[in-house]
Amino acid sequence: MRKTSFIRFAVAATAVAVLASTALPANAAVKPANKAVIGDDCTAASAKAGKIAKGRGINGTDLTCMIVTTGSFKSQAKWWYKDLKPFGSVEWVASSAIGGGYGTTAIAIAEAMKTEELLKDYTVTYKTNAPLGLGYFYDQKNRKDLLLITGFAMPGGLATNGSKLSITSSNPIAGIMREAEAFVVPTSSKYKTINDLLADIKANPKTVAIGGGNYGGVDHVTVATLAQTVGVKATDLNYNPYSGAGPLIPDVIGGRVAVGVAGTSEFASYVAAGKMRVLAVTSPKPLSVIKGKTLLQQGVDLTFGNWRGILAPSDLTPAELLNQVKVIDALHSTPSWKSTLVAKSWIDEYRAGDSFTKWLKVENQAILDVLTAFKLIK
Repeated sequence: MRKTSFIRFAVAATAVAVLASTALPANAAVKPANKAVIGDDCTAASAKAGKIAKGRGINGTDLTCMIVTTGSFKSQAKWWYKDLKPFGSVEWVASSAIGGGYGTTAIAIAEAMKTEELLKDYTVTYKTNAPLGLGYFYDQKNRKDLLLITGFAMPGGLATNGSKLSITSSNPIAGIMREAEAFVVPTSSKYKTINDLLADIKANPKTVAIGGGNYGGVDHVTVATLAQTVGVKATDLNYNPYSGAGPLIPDVIGGRVAVGVAGTSEFASYVAAGKMRVLAVTSPKPLSVIKGKTLLQQGVDLTFGNWRGILAPSDLTPAELLNQVKVIDALHSTPSWKSTLVAKSWIDEYRAGDSFTKWLKVENQAILDVLTAFKLIK
């Protein structure tokens, strides 16, 4: 098996760990107050008494045993947030074109929220890159109905565009999942395996046109890390950045790029329709959402994944921010969200509230460090 010496930073190490399993934990039976988490079962008697699970909620808040009145848990006795206020209408900001990962993630979250009656309605505003998306988001004031999808690609997208904006200047809500990457080619491609592609990249990297998300984003880092396994530098690649998978897909199908790289869910329907073939996926095990061998199965010692999360405006009051965190925390416990994770083969990597805020600061710097090491930014 070919070994890789790619830079192992905090993000990649986490990706390996969480990509190792796609199993979703099932809610256990009735949980006592001292072990309760949001969405766990409690007893009807405890609900009638309004029993409190002190400090068991997000950021050390309390959970209450109550009869839930909305969504899949309606009429069930659950440990829940008594003061939770569902969203009305929300505008999601996605820093990609239609069909890109940020937008598809926003839609998936919003649809699950609607099913669970945690959201009444939503729209998605698309901006073509990280500076435009984050800039628009930060320019909005007194907007309690605004949320932005962020992820691995955003710090690099900001840095490579010379933007001074940072994802750490907002109110982090939650990191909600991680997704494996896929390498795809048109069905007529001469490449049958990832090693066929790597052979050409090694021989003459400038002749192999590779399409993916923004320069310095997760797709670019995935390609750079893969190229490193055959001794090719990131700066020697013929990498073509796109504003998400939406505009990339027709260029892959039409053969205008030799290979496309993006999240698995973004290519899945085109692979299923026979318009693309998968050369490899970056998960440790094959996935149900898309048919293709892993890198590991083809002798390349590499796993990788892209996380995405939710940011809220910086001018929310503490009470408003806490309610938004509670809504997403409640969503994470529901059958609708668990079904979404399974349907898309997303990994249930979840952090919320204070823990996500702390993690995001470290993650943001780790991404910039690896991009600097690859000489993709200075």
